[in-house]
Amino acid sequence: MENEINKDIATTFLKGLSVIEAFDHENPSMTLTDVAKKVNITRSSARRFLLSLESLGYATQNDKLFSLTPKIINLGYSYFASLSWTDLAYKYVKMVVKECKLSCAVSILDGPHITCIMRVNSSKILKGGIHVGGKLPAPYTATGRLFMAEMNDKELREYLSKTPLKKYTSKTIYDPNELFEKIKSERNQPYQVIEEELEDGLLAIAAPIYDSHHKILGCMTIGTYMSEENAKYLKEYVLPMLIDAANNATEAIVLLKH
Repeated sequence: MENEINKDIATTFLKGLSVIEAFDHENPSMTLTDVAKKVNITRSSARRFLLSLESLGYATQNDKLFSLTPKIINLGYSYFASLSWTDLAYKYVKMVVKECKLSCAVSILDGPHITCIMRVNSSKILKGGIHVGGKLPAPYTATGRLFMAEMNDKELREYLSKTPLKKYTSKTIYDPNELFEKIKSERNQPYQVIEEELEDGLLAIAAPIYDSHHKILGCMTIGTYMSEENAKYLKEYVLPMLIDAANNATEAIVLLKH
């Protein structure tokens, strides 16, 4: 049976998808050799895949470096468009941005990463902030921690065992046991705050949006660079507002389903 199933799998197509997934937050641009090594394919195969993506407008190259183009988001548009709850959440995201004058994003858990599916910018655009379709390592983001906090002990340990843990800063929690205990202790929090675990000076907050079965759909998140003034503003003023907005979005979603 296993051999029969494998015959139905288009391995070339799978490798092509792996080439697309090779581009991430840490590797936005790569050479043919970089891609070949990361995906474990030959340079000639990497070249064919990348040139095919380029011919369709999904990739571009500059001085031997290949990068994905914004058109790549179209590949996931059908999925994003099916998330009707995002239409309801958008209203509350806009309200938060208008009130606090900071950009706000909505992200979901996507394997070992979180993926941004919505972003409303303010006039104060955070340099390097996540864009729609962008990915960040889940264990070191406020959104990722909230999704992980919804897992039971067994699920969380299994997730941590399969997810790459890396030290990004001196404050990064990258020991799986320490991270497990940290997340476990925060399970009852209606929010998450991450301080300088992914990047020095970066402070991020997030609040979860739930469906009618209290299953987490996504998280509203806001980030800013650390200063005593910014940290106080984000934690004391913006965080309660973000929690209220996420709760209001949840209520609207629940009402829609009834």
